[in-house]
Amino acid sequence: MKSIIALVAIFSLASISPSFLRAAFATLTNQPALTAAQATPASSTQLSPEEIQRAIHGEGKDHWIEIEDMGLTSAHGSGTPRILLFMPEAVLAMQSDSAKKQFTSYEPTSEEKRRSMTIVAHGFVGKTAREGCAPITRVVLLSDAAGGLVKEAYLSEPLRETRNNGARNAPHCQALRTRFTLDDVQKVKAAAPDGEFLVAVFSGAVNTKMYKIKKKHQSKLGLQ
Repeated sequence: MKSIIALVAIFSLASISPSFLRAAFATLTNQPALTAAQATPASSTQLSPEEIQRAIHGEGKDHWIEIEDMGLTSAHGSGTPRILLFMPEAVLAMQSDSAKKQFTSYEPTSEEKRRSMTIVAHGFVGKTAREGCAPITRVVLLSDAAGGLVKEAYLSEPLRETRNNGARNAPHCQALRTRFTLDDVQKVKAAAPDGEFLVAVFSGAVNTKMYKIKKKHQSKLGLQ
């Protein structure tokens, strides 16, 4: 699968298309999928075989959220800046469901078996090429706005997206898909006031937005 792919601008909470899955969860490494005989044993960094099987059969498929930057509505551009967060069981469940709909088999890669949170960040995109966009280059986890505890993604991959506004010169911009270990997520969460941590999204050196992951979001994610 190509490393640079187009993302759909508007994500539906009611249904997820195969193209969305391919864009959001394309393998971040070139490591081939493991066979059942080679499966990695359960560890602090890997899901257990039982957890993987439950996820493949749909358990935890709703453990994902979308948070929009309501300060920049679609009236100011062709799309609203946003982040999407996915727990590992949601990624496995969605990939498995996508494979079934395409009548293909699905064997999770070693990376997909990791205990990690996937975050896909989209920046502001203007209505025309002249208005430009804010390409996303970095995503970090923060315990608070002062940066008391900062955790970097262990994997990042740029994604080329087009916001469809009906114009022939609709701008192309860079979204970013990142992954954080659940251990780092828990450390940031433990250090955050009331356990509500932040996701900071950067365009170059500019911090474009800090999204608060509130308790209601964590409940939806199944983040304990």
